[in-house]
Amino acid sequence: MGENPISTFERELKSGWPDLCGATIGLACGVGLYTPISSMFFRALEIEFHWSKTAIVIALVALPITAVFLPVAGRLTDRFGVRAVAGTSAALMAGIFLALSAIGGSLVEFYAGFIAFNVLGCATGPISYTRPVAQRFVASRGTAVAIALSGIAISGVILPVLLGPILAHGSWRAGYRLIAAVVLVGGVAAALLIRSSGRGPARQDMQGFTRSQAVKTGAFWWLGAAIFAVSAASVGFVSQLQTIALEFGVSMRQTTILLSVVSLSVLPSRLISGWALDAFRPERVAAAFLLLSSVGLALWLASPGPFAYALAGSILLGVSLGSEHAFMSFFCAKRFGLRAYSAIFGALAVFLYLGMAAGGLLFAMVHDRTASYAGAIYASIALMILSAVLFFKLPRTSVPPGPIS
Repeated sequence: MGENPISTFERELKSGWPDLCGATIGLACGVGLYTPISSMFFRALEIEFHWSKTAIVIALVALPITAVFLPVAGRLTDRFGVRAVAGTSAALMAGIFLALSAIGGSLVEFYAGFIAFNVLGCATGPISYTRPVAQRFVASRGTAVAIALSGIAISGVILPVLLGPILAHGSWRAGYRLIAAVVLVGGVAAALLIRSSGRGPARQDMQGFTRSQAVKTGAFWWLGAAIFAVSAASVGFVSQLQTIALEFGVSMRQTTILLSVVSLSVLPSRLISGWALDAFRPERVAAAFLLLSSVGLALWLASPGPFAYALAGSILLGVSLGSEHAFMSFFCAKRFGLRAYSAIFGALAVFLYLGMAAGGLLFAMVHDRTASYAGAIYASIALMILSAVLFFKLPRTSVPPGPIS
């Protein structure tokens, strides 16, 4: 198997630790922080303004709209560097969250704010911050990317605990202001730490596919389909997690525990998966982790009521939550190289955002029509298994002129 993945990581960490720390902080305070807490805000707005679940979740139309801009954000990052693009994106996103804290009962205002923070804040996500990590860490890329993406999980553990009491007292406006401050402070810290701007990469990093070459390969579309399936299954469920838990007999106090548990379980699973991606056949690793999450979804259907089932299901769900980012980052660099990493990542992220929107709408619409989430959970299990199969069978790429990273 070659050099031990742990010792390889330690060697590359000596020079790459500032980039890894900056990327981890940036991701913790970037656009990804909203997904684990979205159900808390959706419920608070539903109660205050008497909006239906479908009406609120229609805001997820922001995701396919954002998908249109992701390739642009990727090209900008490749051209102008991570610090400039992600830093600007963080400042804009913080301003949008402040604006969301002042909205009235108009769905149009909510939709506009939701679209704006996703579009303007998209460069604070993995599309930017995984680039310097992939550039600095080569032999231990899986481990390093997993650590960086754990930043999202860390914020997912902390924010529900901080926001729970605030939202319980009806202060969702204060909650949005808190998020604005987190986004701004984290964006500044990330920009100060990251050394690899991503602009003008080294000669060896220029090897690989251009975006136009990548989209002509079967691997690109196969990987995109796998990402769509897992994001629809996991994000669709999490976007309604608090309401699902209440329907299945979990108390309101315990729902905040579940939200934190989902993100907390992401931390060890992500680190283990990153190490495994470096140590074993990565396609099998991805498939195994997604199958574990399908078991977690099935536990929610096993016996509604006992908190233990919800807790175990949430822990296993955390195995896949955000895994689409880790697997997408790893396989994007592995299959296509770093020549146009952010641009190709942005193109793949279109599948991610479309899947997130489809999953959220699926859960909300099924519940509004059937008064139950069971049908949507069954669909998510099928999507998770499909994604596992697609990753397991992921085609290899035909190398363009010059070896890829």
